[in-house]
Amino acid sequence: MARFLPRNLRAAFNRLGSGAGADNLKNLLALHGGPDYISYWDDFVGETAGTWPADANWGYPATNGTGTQVLAIGASAFGGTLTLTTGANSADSALQKVGRSWRGTEGIYYCARIQLDDITTAKFEVGLADALTGDTGMVATKATPTHTGTAYAVFCLDTNDDANVTFISAAAGVTGANADWTGTLAAATYIDIEIVVKGAFCSGYINGQYVGGGAITATTLLTPHLMVLTRTTATRLLTVDYQGCIGPRFT
Repeated sequence: MARFLPRNLRAAFNRLGSGAGADNLKNLLALHGGPDYISYWDDFVGETAGTWPADANWGYPATNGTGTQVLAIGASAFGGTLTLTTGANSADSALQKVGRSWRGTEGIYYCARIQLDDITTAKFEVGLADALTGDTGMVATKATPTHTGTAYAVFCLDTNDDANVTFISAAAGVTGANADWTGTLAAATYIDIEIVVKGAFCSGYINGQYVGGGAITATTLLTPHLMVLTRTTATRLLTVDYQGCIGPRFT
């Protein structure tokens, strides 16, 4: 499980708040199926080929983005990793999605552990998105945000704007959350990301620290979303140690 849990996660899933609730929360992301929760977890320890969604079978095809993307499983990486590498032209990108299967109406808990090889002249987005395509991601511009996506919640770095990692959300195309993480992002150093959505409000955390929160459209179906984009004529590589998403099936 993720090393950090938001303090309000129990409130997001009230059914787990009594009895052995704390233990249940710790085991929540270990679920791989069941009628009450829609659960996805990936440690990236295996690989299949194909084009999503018809033939992927939970694979990691490099068919989403601009330029020539390279996606690979770290066969000798402890715990398994997924690497997303852009092409070497400015504005080349690489993305991965899972499927639009969760919404705020029931509640969502998302987590990922990621690092970027070089934090200069680059953009990344990690979180929950409302679209399965889109070469440049959900955030059109990060400073005073404008949006490509209509309903989403992501952590975003874009050195075209500044060096901050910012939690940004949108509800019906209007900015909800817009909060900078006060920590320091270092190249090739993991950070732990968590996003909680409850109804029409989302909250973002890095390394267990609350970053900010804001509006999101509760009824829009969302997918886990990974994106990296280069702002120079050199590749950028996003490494993902794990990614998970879970939410109740019923209100």
